[in-house]
This record gives sequence, C-alpha cells and structure tokens, in this order.
Amino acid sequence: MRRLVLAVCFVTLLAGCGTFLSDGPPPSDERAVAAIEEANRSIAPVDAYRFEMDMHVVASAGDESRTVRVDGDGAVNVSAKRMAATSRIQGQTVESYVDGYKAYQECQDPWGGYAVENVSRAEPWATATPLHRQVLLFDRSNVYWRGNETLDGNRTILVTASPSADTLQSIMDRRQAGDVGLDGASLENATARLWLDPETNRPVQSELRIRISQRGATATATITVQYTDYDEPTSVSIPPDVDEDPYELGCPGAG
Repeated sequence: MRRLVLAVCFVTLLAGCGTFLSDGPPPSDERAVAAIEEANRSIAPVDAYRFEMDMHVVASAGDESRTVRVDGDGAVNVSAKRMAATSRIQGQTVESYVDGYKAYQECQDPWGGYAVENVSRAEPWATATPLHRQVLLFDRSNVYWRGNETLDGNRTILVTASPSADTLQSIMDRRQAGDVGLDGASLENATARLWLDPETNRPVQSELRIRISQRGATATATITVQYTDYDEPTSVSIPPDVDEDPYELGCPGAG
C-alpha cells in the first residue's frame, strides 16, 4: 500500500508509469490546439514565476485505505536556471532545488542530506519546471476546448486533455537519473485541465487526475498547481550544503 501511494505521487508529478487504457481518446479540437499554441508562445519569454501546489491521494486494497495530502510552493528563475520548492506532507517538510542541470531533494530523518539527479540537456532548461512541463503535457496530448470558466472570481479559458502513459513518461524523462519505477503498476486513467488567462494566454491553474492499480490495490490522485507572479523579481537561493556528498541513487528508505 505504501509503495502504491508513493507510486501515484510520482506519476502525479509526471513520473513514469506502466500501461494505459487501450481505447484512445478522440481527436483534438482545433480551437483547443490553437489555445495551447498560444499558451506556449506566452510562456516562452517568461523569466520567473511562483507556484503553489495541492495534492490529494487516496489508495485502497481490500478493507485497507490510506489518504495522503501534500501541499507546497516554489519559485523559478529561468535565466538563472534555478528553482526552489517546499513540500509539506503529514507534518513533514521537504525542500527541493534545481541548480542548473542538477536537481536536489532533501532526505528525511534519520538520514538527512540530499539526493541528486541530473536534468537532461536535450530540451530547454525551463521544461524541467512545473509551468513548462504542464504546458508541454498538453502540447503532447489530445486537447479539448471547454470555453469560458470562472476561477476564483476571474474569467478564464478552460482546456482539457487526455494524456497517455507514454506522454507522461516522455515528460518525466526530462530528468535522467533517479529512476522511479512503479514495479508493475498500471495507469488506468489520466485527465488534465488547464485554465488560461484570456488576455495574456498564460496558465493560471492546472490540474492532473490519475488512477493507477498494482497487485489488487488502486490509487487515485489529484494535483492542482496555481501559477502567479509572472516576471516579478524572483531570487532563488540554493543552500550551500546540497552538494555535500549527496546520495546518487535517491534518498535512503524511499523504496
């Protein structure tokens, strides 16, 4: 059960996965395709932004059930190639950083320290950050126009998507090291929503919902990310100790 909860967390954060439903989604709407193209153009020159994340995971196997909630926030400076994020899960706080082409994740007690993995140089650095990865997810998926929708009192444009397992995997492959296997877990369903500002075409909020199964257990997760403070002055500091003898194969006890 614990491994399935971890698996669904990784997939929700655009990690790899096993198989996908055999029935493919319908073709994309032309209007939705145009909206995602505009969103791509709108974020291309973005130099900095902040984000807030909320994730809800429910896993069950027989009579056993487990619920996990995660919230977090972070800041990205594209020109400096730096990102810092804080995640809070069940009373524990985990810091993570991207500094150039190295990504660091804080390891929990009693080990401490940081795990390190490489960030691929095959695509622009920004695609390793939440905003650009979400738009890339839509760019590589079948997308559908849902029209105007009010979000927090503001008018937005809503576009939905049906990403495949291969699409999720291809985006996670932006990070090369730190292989996150699902040990046979299968992705049964995945849907995504993206709310765009109708004036700037920039994303305001994204949502990814998934359901996976593994050895008779199932887990569902919803992750929502809000994007704010576009091109506001953003300084991202990296602690000097993140590169002091980091773990090369992930945090101890994470498996």
